[in-house]
Amino acid sequence: MARTTRRRTVAPRSEPIKRQAIVIVHGQGEQRPMGTIRDFVHALWQDNPQLDTPEEAYPRPRPIWIVPDDKSGLYELQRITTPEHNGRRTDFFELYYADLLNATPMRNLWRWIRRLLWIDPAQVPKHMRWPWVVFWLLTVLAVMSTLAAVLALPQVLDTHWYDRFVSPDAWRGHAISITALALILLPKFFSPLSFIKRIPRFLLMLVITIGILDSFSWNGHVANLMLLGTLAYLAATLLLPYFGDAASYLSAQTETVQSRQGVRNRGLALLKALHEDPEYDRIVVVAHSLGSVLAYDLLHILWREVGPTKDNPPGPDALAAFSALDDFVSNAPSQAWNSGRIAQYQALQWKVYEALRLQKGPAGSETQSGWKISDLVTLGSPLSSAEFLVTDGSADFARMKTERVLPTAPPQAYDETRGTIYPDPQKGPVAHHAAVFSVVRWTNLFDRIDSPLFLLGDAISGPLSGADRFGPGISDRKVEITWGRLGWRLFTHNFYWTDTSPADEPPADHITAFRDAVGLERSAP
Repeated sequence: MARTTRRRTVAPRSEPIKRQAIVIVHGQGEQRPMGTIRDFVHALWQDNPQLDTPEEAYPRPRPIWIVPDDKSGLYELQRITTPEHNGRRTDFFELYYADLLNATPMRNLWRWIRRLLWIDPAQVPKHMRWPWVVFWLLTVLAVMSTLAAVLALPQVLDTHWYDRFVSPDAWRGHAISITALALILLPKFFSPLSFIKRIPRFLLMLVITIGILDSFSWNGHVANLMLLGTLAYLAATLLLPYFGDAASYLSAQTETVQSRQGVRNRGLALLKALHEDPEYDRIVVVAHSLGSVLAYDLLHILWREVGPTKDNPPGPDALAAFSALDDFVSNAPSQAWNSGRIAQYQALQWKVYEALRLQKGPAGSETQSGWKISDLVTLGSPLSSAEFLVTDGSADFARMKTERVLPTAPPQAYDETRGTIYPDPQKGPVAHHAAVFSVVRWTNLFDRIDSPLFLLGDAISGPLSGADRFGPGISDRKVEITWGRLGWRLFTHNFYWTDTSPADEPPADHITAFRDAVGLERSAP
């Protein structure tokens, strides 16, 4: 049945954005409070040529102030604020949650790993098949190495390793290892030797490994123990800190409910505090990696609590803007949209945001009761593999979108005849509970390479737009990040906000795309 719509004109009423908040949501891992936000501020404000004006006299980097923050609920965090620029001030906040996921029990991690290992191969997305295969191979290798070490334990204990270590045949290996170790340590203590740092660290570690093996005459037991030690080191420094956070947040189990609730409560407290502060006209959420999953959940929850639903009905201007957006969606095919159609959709989203942010509270009150979050910017988001990481396969993923458990852009229609807005018997026309992306413009930056060489680029990231993902109204921006003196493309997951172009050259393309997505001085679609 065709959806019946009636086109309305949005009232041309607007006020300038005088103050805005940028909320940075960090990714997984052992993050340090305020360790990520400074780099974001540098990229978006302090060294952003897009903000330059002919009469500007600001030095580089542009000045900032770091002031106490009473909205985050953590004394470890502070707010970074900018001077007024072109009539607008910007405050940067960090949503820090690493401490709440720090104590990940091994059983949570093992349960999550076991789920990934035993998932039906048909349910593994095409772009995740090579990483999944490598994950399986490393698991098998770890099991075989452990078994070999256990079986060889009697022989290892019976060998006179000290005699081998001090024998003349071991001197060459010692010399190789000591030389490589010196090349690592000397630049640290003698600054004139800093040029040695140009030698890649992993290359020197490989030389040390070769030296140790040569010292012990390339003994197979030593090689196996070194392999096992390397795998254990990677598990302790990478698997538990990084994937442990993912296991604690992405996996809804009895043991993870409390940590998930704590993370969301902290995030909601910050967003609500900003939303209720009358000084702020606009809020932008920028989320990296696992933080993008958290930000997605928070926006959905916040919309249900303070959005223009039946507990906070939209005003006439907002209803007109919603109507125009519903008309556009109903007349557009639900498959892939081109960049022009996405731009049209985001322009209509901005008009809904403008109408809602200017919506006042009860008669005689100057309190704003509308919605202030205009944009969500995701960087390296694992939501591109949601059917693999979040839900139980593609069928479950599609069902949860249809049932409005997972919000999409544009939102799922209320029913066959109504879109975002439906008539509530008591409150009149209101937005449904999963319509957050009728207002919030979603821009996603990714650097994925779909090939067996998945370590090139960012294998965690990927596109989010499309009817088979989170809806055609998301602006996906594929970037190609290179870093280092040699222009590496190896694992670019943590470089979305880092300008990797050489000095005295224009900003890297991914930095320009990032700045465009946030739009510090955006005042129109």
